[in-house]
Amino acid sequence: MSYSETLEQALSTVKQQAVLMQRCLQQRRLMDALRHTSIMLTELRNPELYPKPYYELYILIFDSLSILSTYLVENHPKHHHLADLYELVQYAGNVVPRLYLMITVGSSYLKCAESPSEEILKDMIEMCRGVQNPIRGLFLRYYLSQRTKQLLPQGAVDFNVNFIVTNFIEMNKLWVRLQHQGPLREREQRTKERRELQILIGSQLVRLSQIVDDNLSLYKEQILPVMLEQVIQCRDAVSQEYLLDAICQVFPDEFHLATLDALLEATTRLNPEVSMNKIVLTLIDRLNGYKDRTEQEGTKNGGASLRDLNLFQNFWNYLSNLNEERPDLPLQHFIPLIESVMTLSLQWYPQNLQNLDALYRFTAQKCQDYGKEVPANAEYLFQNLLTLQNNAALSKLDANFYYKLITQCASYRDLLGLQNVLPQKSILNSILEVLLQHTPLPGGESAAENQSDASSVERGFTVATKVDLDNLLSIFEPLIKASSPDILPDRKAVNKALANDDVADEDENSWILDLTQENLAKLSHIIMRSVSQSGDPIENIQLEVEILLSLRNWLYKGGKNIKYTYPAIITNFWKLIRKCHLLRNRDSQNEKQYSEFVKQFFKYVSRSINDLYNVCGSPLADALYKLNIQSASLADQLSLGEIAYDFLSQAFTLFEESLSDSRTQFQALVYMAQSLQKTRSLHEESYYELLIVRCTLHGSKLLKKQDQCRAVYLCSHLWWATEIALIGEEEGVTSDFYREGKRVLECLQRSLRVADSTMDNVQSSELMIEILNRCLYYFIHGDERETHISVKYINGLIELIRANIKSLKMEETTSSTIQLAEHRLDELHIHNAEGTAKEGNRFVIGLDGSYIDVPTGNGGRASVTSKLNSIHLNEMIQIPVQHFNRTCEYIQNQRDVDDRFKVITLGG
Repeated sequence: MSYSETLEQALSTVKQQAVLMQRCLQQRRLMDALRHTSIMLTELRNPELYPKPYYELYILIFDSLSILSTYLVENHPKHHHLADLYELVQYAGNVVPRLYLMITVGSSYLKCAESPSEEILKDMIEMCRGVQNPIRGLFLRYYLSQRTKQLLPQGAVDFNVNFIVTNFIEMNKLWVRLQHQGPLREREQRTKERRELQILIGSQLVRLSQIVDDNLSLYKEQILPVMLEQVIQCRDAVSQEYLLDAICQVFPDEFHLATLDALLEATTRLNPEVSMNKIVLTLIDRLNGYKDRTEQEGTKNGGASLRDLNLFQNFWNYLSNLNEERPDLPLQHFIPLIESVMTLSLQWYPQNLQNLDALYRFTAQKCQDYGKEVPANAEYLFQNLLTLQNNAALSKLDANFYYKLITQCASYRDLLGLQNVLPQKSILNSILEVLLQHTPLPGGESAAENQSDASSVERGFTVATKVDLDNLLSIFEPLIKASSPDILPDRKAVNKALANDDVADEDENSWILDLTQENLAKLSHIIMRSVSQSGDPIENIQLEVEILLSLRNWLYKGGKNIKYTYPAIITNFWKLIRKCHLLRNRDSQNEKQYSEFVKQFFKYVSRSINDLYNVCGSPLADALYKLNIQSASLADQLSLGEIAYDFLSQAFTLFEESLSDSRTQFQALVYMAQSLQKTRSLHEESYYELLIVRCTLHGSKLLKKQDQCRAVYLCSHLWWATEIALIGEEEGVTSDFYREGKRVLECLQRSLRVADSTMDNVQSSELMIEILNRCLYYFIHGDERETHISVKYINGLIELIRANIKSLKMEETTSSTIQLAEHRLDELHIHNAEGTAKEGNRFVIGLDGSYIDVPTGNGGRASVTSKLNSIHLNEMIQIPVQHFNRTCEYIQNQRDVDDRFKVITLGG
């Protein structure tokens, strides 16, 4: 009999013969049924079929043979005897049909109580040796395994184990032999086909695991040694990798714990092409899963055995032996093994950092033995190893863990230092993100000691010594010294943003946000919040300042990057100063020492600001100017007038030497005036008067007249202090306010002269109205004799403003007439402008002189208009007109509540 040429023909033949077989069985024509079965089985002799089509054909035939087997069992011994049939089918012409029929009849006979089961099983498995073609032989033995699955002798454990192991060994040999069939160019195709057939071999291991059940001694003494010997002797990479992985998967975890050394030793004797790390990782996953299940179930005996085990030592010995026997093993194969052992250590011994230290030391030594830079294709492996990002226990690895790992494991820092620059920075950024995610406990106390809730352990780390901090910061040195931002925005977007400013600083682009430096600044705050606290407040302060100074020294190595990080240092010094001030008020015995602390910390602040200026230069002047003023404000709040004066003097020095842009100068003086007006401790030795005179003088020397005018009238408030409720001051009760009305009037008069001399009538009128508003403020908040702002002065100012507005309206009319004559489009624009004026002007002038577009509709958003030609002249004129009308309306309303306003003349 011959087989079909194609799969379609073969499937058709099988279906046809199966129907004929069933018809013959229904008519009890057994011989004819066996003949049709033999024809059907002939299709399994086709050597041209690949594994997938062969398996499809096998499944169809298997179902048909199941029908035959059922018939044979049901009709024994009434219509035939299976012992006779077993002999009869062995006379079939071809070996493949013969053996399939023999197994079918033999397995049917095994279901009978009187059958000699062991003899039949031995005979069938021996007869299977007659098929040595890899694919045909594999499926034949797989068929034998399927048919005898539930028919092995009860109680004959040794016989059953030997039967399955023998079948397994022969199947594996056939499977390996398949690799060497055909031409060499088809090797990859045959490997792919073999992987499609591996489940046939794995089924034998599953059968063994079912027979062994919980008999550890049987597995350890009879099964595992035979299987490992077969795995090692076959020398086939595909077979070794799959079978060892299958052994780790199908047998119980307890068996692996008892035979761990044997399993690990077997991996050292495998084909060099085998991926050992995959096998070891599978084994470790099983062991980790076993630990989790045992802990969840709360098994008493299991829990005790877990405590007694030292699995790490087993794997450590394995790595050491592997390194000796396979010194040529590349880093790409060794690192995943180390990472998997690290995973096991973190799962079984999460608090034992010595294990991790040993593994990192081992890895660092391997890198040094390698003698070259880490290859590019292995960089990601080291990144996984150092960040532990692929670790199954990653959810348990909080900031506290990484802090201890870095500070207590010198080998971790050594291995990190061996990495190439780019992957090293990537690793450091990953660690930095983890450290920033934690929440330090108040006072830096350990969460484990402070709270009983287990979840609180993840809240943060504790910085106990300067040595630990140095160990932590030493690994971040590459980030501290980074010369360029990790993330830069689009250059076109930057240029467009800068184009909207009148004057762009030449080093403006250097302020593009560097996320790494920002994170380092955040880390500084977290470290200071995490400093360990003892019972002695003075010792706590000393430790905190030691930690902060160490932080400052490390960040100083960043060069110009300190412009991102040093403000965090300065603000933490401010916190320490406030803390010492509070402790000084509570502890009178140590008041002198706390006072010394405060003065010393202010010196550190001054030194830090000077470092910023020396390293970064003038581009940072505006920020340093504000830092000096803020430090002065803090000193003033603590009644340290001399220190406050020193900081303010430094601020003025920066203003004079480094702030050249007119807009920046004006804003700087406004900020200075706001801060000075709130000071209270500078009146001794005339510090306050010297500073406010200096501030006013600088305001009078600004480049733009409008800036001069506004700066000087704002400085008038420096001679008229107002209450600060937070420090207990109250108008009418507090009597020592610094007030000199004569100087107030002088400032307003100087401002008015500047406003009057301004050539732009719109700006001149607007400035006069602003001065009028300041006069009204002093008129309300002080007696005329004290402020020297008289009704006569206010009335004169109102009259002057009215005269200017009248001239503006004449200009408005003239402008409208000319433009109506010139162009129709401008006529439409004027019409729209007049409509806008009637509804309420949509423009105002900001404090810095810019025109601000204020939408009339609800939900609108104001925008600054820098180009004057975008505003029509009539709209510009309406700005002071509307402003003056609002001021007059205010005066009119005030007459109802304050009789003094009745003598103010508004005119017609």
